[in-house]
Amino acid sequence: MSSNLAKRLIVAAAGIPAIIFIIYEGGLYLYALCLLVAILGGWELAAMLLSRRIVIKKRLVTLAAIVVVSAFQFRLLGEHGLLMIAALFTVIALWKIAETGSADFISKISVALFAAIYPGFLIAFAILIRRDLADFGWVILLFVFVNTWLADTFAYAFGRWFGKRKLAPNISPKKTVVGFVSSFAGGLLAAVMAYYYLEGRVDMTVLMVASMAATLFGQIGDLVESAVKRDCSVKDSSNLIPGHGGVLDRFDSLFFALPAAYFTLLHST
Repeated sequence: MSSNLAKRLIVAAAGIPAIIFIIYEGGLYLYALCLLVAILGGWELAAMLLSRRIVIKKRLVTLAAIVVVSAFQFRLLGEHGLLMIAALFTVIALWKIAETGSADFISKISVALFAAIYPGFLIAFAILIRRDLADFGWVILLFVFVNTWLADTFAYAFGRWFGKRKLAPNISPKKTVVGFVSSFAGGLLAAVMAYYYLEGRVDMTVLMVASMAATLFGQIGDLVESAVKRDCSVKDSSNLIPGHGGVLDRFDSLFFALPAAYFTLLHST
């Protein structure tokens, strides 16, 4: 067994039960997880951007993550939420003016906003799924996690075994068309498991549609992070998670899968 595989198995053995516990309990446990992912993911993005000579302070990323995730957690997405977002935008704009003046201001503030909001905005949809989708939100949230993991696993395995035609060679040379198509089979397997666990409380067709949406947007999320890494000339977003790379490497697909699943299931459960 390679040392990298051993590290991956050890992390999985510790991480999977922890994730399941957090999803089941929800509340402040899930809020803390989303905050951690948002902050660490933002720090990784800021570190990668240094290769492009773009400086984004960790304090700014941390502030943005706390504001965005807290808006989801404490139901501040109405008038108060808009006020918080407007204030956050103002802070970022003034921060970048103080740092750089008018030189390349538009491009720099655009990147700063991207780093500040991604991944905090996307991961926070886990809070909405857990809270808003009837009395079995924890099952749906676990379903999205499993769907993403199985879709990525199927894409990797079948793409490696049978894939020849590249999906996006200029962004991610290892991704293939076969892998992309196979990812949907992995996701649908998660939908079948969720259906039987829910004992028919959610229609199978609805779960299948949610699975396909989560898988499609999850693959887009993977490509987005691959494009960022290629633009910054790095292999992994960091080495924070032994054998797995960084937080962005582990959650990139999930970031986009969560809102896709949420809006698909919101009026169907």
